[in-house]
Amino acid sequence: MRLEYQTATTVNGVEVRLFRTMLERIFRKHGELVDMGSLILETVSAPDLVLEGHAGEVLALKHHDQTPLGPKDMVAIYREDKQLIITAFLTSDPSRLLRKRRTIWQRPT
Repeated sequence: MRLEYQTATTVNGVEVRLFRTMLERIFRKHGELVDMGSLILETVSAPDLVLEGHAGEVLALKHHDQTPLGPKDMVAIYREDKQLIITAFLTSDPSRLLRKRRTIWQRPT
């Protein structure tokens, strides 16, 4: 039997699930992320920065030196209250997110 979801533990210690159907939806919307499911989970479990979302979601950001598009920041959006990863995307300029969102956690330097 094929596993229907994978999990990652957030910086708050909450286990969130990435369902296969949601991962397939992410791949359809963001073709550049195909075969990058493990990087989505890594972004949630070991982010550089965590931002507050608008309606209960949380945005985890992590810089990845190697992606199909070169060095990029991955953004993984999830809800701890529903224990669910919602979506993910790559960005080369996270400054807009940083301006509009409150930082709730940052990796110690």
